[in-house]
Amino acid sequence: MTIVDIPVALSPKYITQVTEKNGRYYLVNGEKHHSITSLIDGTIRAYGIEKWRAGWIDTQLAKFNGKKLTKSLADEIVTAANQEATESARIGTEVHSIIERLLKDEEVDFSTLDDQLEPAIRAWLRWRQEHIDWKLVGTEVGVHGSIGGLKYAGQVDALFQADTDRYVVVDWKTTSGLFESSFMQVAAYAQALEDMRQDEQDTGISQNRLIECDAMVVRLVNDYPRDKNNNKLRDEPKVFNGKVQFADVDVTHWGRTFDYLCSLSAGKSKYQSRKTI
Repeated sequence: MTIVDIPVALSPKYITQVTEKNGRYYLVNGEKHHSITSLIDGTIRAYGIEKWRAGWIDTQLAKFNGKKLTKSLADEIVTAANQEATESARIGTEVHSIIERLLKDEEVDFSTLDDQLEPAIRAWLRWRQEHIDWKLVGTEVGVHGSIGGLKYAGQVDALFQADTDRYVVVDWKTTSGLFESSFMQVAAYAQALEDMRQDEQDTGISQNRLIECDAMVVRLVNDYPRDKNNNKLRDEPKVFNGKVQFADVDVTHWGRTFDYLCSLSAGKSKYQSRKTI
């Protein structure tokens, strides 16, 4: 078990992140809260990961084209897929760490960066330059909220103040695309921050002062290289191509989607008023 105290966004308080073998959750004032990402992982994102894994395995199997495939060879292919997923996660964690250091004005020696990471960091620097007027409020800060009795919490990659009463939660991605699960994730963060604002003791922001919280997903493009026919070369390692994509997320739409997911997780469908006669 790993226990980490996380500073709460716009607050002197802390929440506790607990990671166990079977998952992660948060403690807020001693109360257990579901992890936002775990709620999503259990539905949409998990499906996406398995879809990628199945596609990768199919690509490897296609190489044999009628040749005898032994169990040991099949196990080797599955293991290789798992290893690639693990390596992608490691790279994502490393990129997040470098971005956090840059946001905190800590020195980063580009000459020591792994060659595969430098294009990603330079792409992020272009994004930051375009949003240089956004004031950093904090990195890896906690938020928490509830819907229909289900309590949840999460950790925001970066929180910015765009102007006096407008904040933006931002999540960094090194995935092969911009996915619905990511939009839902940052919308949940934004909703939670707005809910916290209602408790002046939580945020220090007067309840009489309305704030707006927007959300953005920033993707540092990391994908398989392509051949002359634009087909992905899945035998090659993924690479950062120096491009950055970012999307403003509709917090209202994706927040409602997250709320519905929560209602399903709590076993409380919003469509319970059914009759059988």
